[in-house]
Amino acid sequence: MFNKKTALAAGFAVLAASATNAAESWNPTLDQIQSQFIIPKYEAMTQSAQQLAESVESLCTTPDASHLAKSQKAFRDNVADWQTIQWLNFGPVTYFMRYYAYEYWPDKKGVTQRQLRALSASPNMMEAPKFWSSASIAVRGMTAIESLLFHPDFDVVNRNSDCEVLEAVTRHHVTTSADVLKQWRESQATDWVFAEEGDNTSLDHMVVEQFVQQWLEHMSVVKDAKLETPIGYNSRPNLKLAEFYRSEQSLSSIQTNLKSYRVLYHSGSPSLYDTAITEQPELAVALENALADNVKIALQLPDDFFTGDYSQEERVNLAKPLVKSISNSQTQLTNLVTALGFQIGFNSRDGD
Repeated sequence: MFNKKTALAAGFAVLAASATNAAESWNPTLDQIQSQFIIPKYEAMTQSAQQLAESVESLCTTPDASHLAKSQKAFRDNVADWQTIQWLNFGPVTYFMRYYAYEYWPDKKGVTQRQLRALSASPNMMEAPKFWSSASIAVRGMTAIESLLFHPDFDVVNRNSDCEVLEAVTRHHVTTSADVLKQWRESQATDWVFAEEGDNTSLDHMVVEQFVQQWLEHMSVVKDAKLETPIGYNSRPNLKLAEFYRSEQSLSSIQTNLKSYRVLYHSGSPSLYDTAITEQPELAVALENALADNVKIALQLPDDFFTGDYSQEERVNLAKPLVKSISNSQTQLTNLVTALGFQIGFNSRDGD
């Protein structure tokens, strides 16, 4: 789902410039990014997933419009928590296709709906002991939950089998989130990278490069897949390709993503920004300003940007400042990382 180049290294990479014992200098920042950013974000996500599951249980016990509305709100809360850590496809979330199971998007062929209809026709199949270990990623996470709560093909208030499926998926979603959180708590970031034989690169350096690549790729996804593609920035529009469009979370998700980048940049003591401002002050400030501009411009978009009655031309014109701003932030982050000696791999989405 994701792609591009420029990021977490903003400050991580900054550490690479240390003249002596560079690997040791990365350890405090890496540890604090994990303890003060990654783990708290997964804690929040697991908690809101549990609240969603409890709300769904109440809905299926007392199926009415009021309980449906509460479950829909709980879902939106969980999506918001996911967006703060979505950039990181690294570590525990990579096991068992968890990352893609969280969100099977874009689902251009309606796979999620077809498979959910099959489950609703025979919900007892979900009781098989190994069902979830072999189940399609399309029905294991938030994309499936959104469909069951918002898609007109499903009626969890009046159709018991639909609510049975919804309960099962939300319970599995909680289990997945709790497992990812547990593994982050019990491991170090360096546990998730492995040096090839003859490679003298430190594990810390490898983690930094992985994080940088992840952040940069996600910035590209925000610009390309979340913003440009649905509105037809470079081709035909298709608003149904917007992320979480049924629950009307497309714009707020982008805004949360962009806010999370700034939080990440300033997490820890020393934070990535703290180290960057010491080693490469001009580049550090340029990235800080670019990240701040992203948030400011994104918040200026109208709330109904994806849902209102706008023409393609109107949406594109509204989006242009943000597209340019995100591209600039990618450039600034790439400049910083390159100056600090990190190698960023080719990104197929980087075609601006």
